[in-house]
Amino acid sequence: MKTHPRVFARRLRTHIAKCGWIWLLSFLLISLFTHFYHPAVNRTESLPFTLFLIERGERNLSVGDYAAFNPKPDSVDGFELTFVKEIACGPGQRIEAINREIFCDGKKIALAKTHSKRGEPLDVIASGVIPPHHYFMRGTHPDSYDSRYAKFGLIDRCRFSGKAHPLF
Repeated sequence: MKTHPRVFARRLRTHIAKCGWIWLLSFLLISLFTHFYHPAVNRTESLPFTLFLIERGERNLSVGDYAAFNPKPDSVDGFELTFVKEIACGPGQRIEAINREIFCDGKKIALAKTHSKRGEPLDVIASGVIPPHHYFMRGTHPDSYDSRYAKFGLIDRCRFSGKAHPLF
């Protein structure tokens, strides 16, 4: 049974008159929320969490926080990818690589593998003091590709897209 166009139009006007403010409010709330936040899915085992809520533009980050960022394209074979990792060491702190063990101010924070899962050799990050606005980013999984490797390197704060809040 087809509804006549005039009947449909009248029902639509009635619906808008009754519920239009709900639709408008829903649209405004969703727009406001997505302006400040967006979801991110971790598709690897690098962290114990799968789903994150990214607080866009958050720049007040410190050691122990999770951050979403885009590494330099040459560190990920030219791809434009967003990573979520933990900040393990920050500006002014000292990174030392001794026998593939990585230390931040004398505390062991990671162990670098010699080869990737694909069999490619992995060079360890160089020792030194982390410069201003740069961070050592790490995943908690031993196979995580992160700042422990020279090619990935330290991440400049300008590459951060926001603070990552783990959901589950």
